[in-house]
Amino acid sequence: MMSLEIHGVVFDVDGVLFDTERLTQQTWNTVSRKMGWPQVGEAYLEFVGRNRTDIFRKMVELFGVEFPKEVFMKVCSAYSQARMERYGVPIKPGVRELLAFLKERGIPTALATSTGRPRTERRLEMTGLAPYFSAVITGDQVVHSKPDPEIYLLACQALGTAPAHTPAIEDSRNGILSAHSAGMPVIMVPDMIPPTPELEALLFRRCAHLGEVQQLFAQLLA
Repeated sequence: MMSLEIHGVVFDVDGVLFDTERLTQQTWNTVSRKMGWPQVGEAYLEFVGRNRTDIFRKMVELFGVEFPKEVFMKVCSAYSQARMERYGVPIKPGVRELLAFLKERGIPTALATSTGRPRTERRLEMTGLAPYFSAVITGDQVVHSKPDPEIYLLACQALGTAPAHTPAIEDSRNGILSAHSAGMPVIMVPDMIPPTPELEALLFRRCAHLGEVQQLFAQLLA
């Protein structure tokens, strides 16, 4: 096994901690069809991991300036949040166990999510996960979202850890490119986007689920 000295861990959120990517894709498909722009929902995976500014830029590139991007995102956000307020935030299996494991061993953790701060804080409140994190870096704090390394560099700075000793847990191509560019060991836990040879070449390890990540950390920290 490759060795790694771990000083901190940074988590992506959607698709890693929260099982929200499929819900968001369903929302995009529903709203885009109702608005008469079904191609927007069909292109959802192009936008995974991007903040709102970069999402808007990509929408103009793909669908033209006539696409009502602000209205679309506002409707999708309201729909998704209302659904979570009613049914709760779906959490990936093993989340609480992994976070408790790291906390018990004194390993600080941070979030690096392209979602904005108000929605992120509300979801942390709803799930009770906020106390586990020393830092929360959100998409509205950065100029360029993933795949740019800015958000992960900020997360490491907030933790006070060197990127080389701070694994990133990711599920998306944009996130993996971001963390790798920041100089971090990347552990992929695939969700909607399958691993490809391009992504595999950038990974420290690929794990099937968060329980496997915990097993990996237990070995590395032994």
